[in-house]
Amino acid sequence: MGVFKWPLFFVFLWFKVVQTEASTWTATVPSSVQGIDGSCVVIPCSYNYPEPGKQIAGYTGIWYKVIEDVIYHKDKNQIKQEFKGRTELVGDITQKNCSLKIDPLRQSDRGPFYFRIELGGYERYSYRNNEVSITFISAPQPTVSVKEEVVEGQTVSASCSVSHSCPSSPPEFTWTHSGEKHFQSQQLTDGQWKATSVLTFHPTKADHNKPLSCTVRYKGGLERKQASNVLKVKYAPVNVKVDYKSHVKEGETVQLKCSSEANPPANSYLWKNKAGARLHQGQSYKLINVSRHTGALYCTANNTVGESKSSPVQLNVSFAPEIKKISCSSEEDVVKCVCIVESSPPSMVHFVLSDRVLSSNKTETHGFNTTETLHTKSGSSEFVQCLAFNTLGKVSLTFPLAVKGKM
Repeated sequence: MGVFKWPLFFVFLWFKVVQTEASTWTATVPSSVQGIDGSCVVIPCSYNYPEPGKQIAGYTGIWYKVIEDVIYHKDKNQIKQEFKGRTELVGDITQKNCSLKIDPLRQSDRGPFYFRIELGGYERYSYRNNEVSITFISAPQPTVSVKEEVVEGQTVSASCSVSHSCPSSPPEFTWTHSGEKHFQSQQLTDGQWKATSVLTFHPTKADHNKPLSCTVRYKGGLERKQASNVLKVKYAPVNVKVDYKSHVKEGETVQLKCSSEANPPANSYLWKNKAGARLHQGQSYKLINVSRHTGALYCTANNTVGESKSSPVQLNVSFAPEIKKISCSSEEDVVKCVCIVESSPPSMVHFVLSDRVLSSNKTETHGFNTTETLHTKSGSSEFVQCLAFNTLGKVSLTFPLAVKGKM
């Protein structure tokens, strides 16, 4: 062989090898496919054959059980009774896709099975060396995934995933939480698929420490439920309250304590008056020498998420009566007196005239002030006395009267 003939020989030899390898009777199927009783299963299958060098007149794909029972044929009459209406080719056989669906799947459908191709005007071949069996499994438990910590009001996505073998009727998902749902499907290997439901929602503080659950219903009615780890929802303080002794005496010291519900717990407390001026920082606030003029205040609780404030706190300060003003006028033998008393609780007020204790004719109360008015005959009295008392003390004040004229 000449020096120029050797390369041509090797090229020809290489071409023959490649052509032979690409043109053999081969099929690709998994040795086993997992399935759930009552659901469906798709056996992935592809096949190849030697190139015929001419147009193929037709394609007939047949699936057999190893004992030569026909489980699929385009001529329905040739299918064994127990498989009639339950099998179909889901692949395009003209494109060398021989995938088979069995629906619904029965416990007797264990196989093994193999595929046969009949090419019109060419050859026929049974891929007996490429058998596939069906392994029955319990319905897999789904898995739920969600962030370890979420923030109230923010958009959160949780996913629930499960493997299955029935792409035409994937599992149905139900969530315990409302929200927007999206379905995703992914093909795995050996006839398995992954179905995922994605839930988008906005958590609230009511979801904190509550489980997020997903229920999966497979074709055939079988259900499986999986609860995630409990939701951990971070939220700003709520229910901000001030604990305190509401009834105090003037001059006493009062301890106020602020509390709230929050996650994470409040890390700062600020006390302000009604006008917003800052009074104190800290969870507890000690008010020294409380007076009747101590105004309303409130507490603000803060954490890393936000802040919230309590309702205004107004102390109920008690003190003994004080006569702020007394005035009298007389016209002939009639005297009119007005006595204004400041106290808390409100005082009982009387007038003393000529050793007579008289009740007022008119009483008005505004805040701490009680105004008593007396109309009576003065007689020969030269003085009128206003007497006031409550649970904390009593006080009196005498006012001189003129027998005639006004004062």
